[in-house]
Amino acid sequence: MSHGSHDPVQRVNDKHADELLTVARSLGGHPEATSARAQRIDGSGIDLVLATPSGPLEARISFAEPVSDPKRMRAAFRDLTRRADAALTADGNDSSATV
Repeated sequence: MSHGSHDPVQRVNDKHADELLTVARSLGGHPEATSARAQRIDGSGIDLVLATPSGPLEARISFAEPVSDPKRMRAAFRDLTRRADAALTADGNDSSATV
């Protein structure tokens, strides 16, 4: 595993904790999750470790399409977060809406 700022797992955990939780709740099938942390990211998706009221769980969230170029992983993650937001909005659970 690479070290430093180019580690995608470290970067996602450091900068996108809220998005990871949204993805876990809406696309991962764990609406009860209280936090989510990326454990592994590869070309097909993200492995998450979730904190839930019943204890820790693991979830695999797949990208819409596999990614072979590491530079495209950011775009795939952004797409994943957009899908998660859209799923929450469709369910009427959009807590990020502003007035």
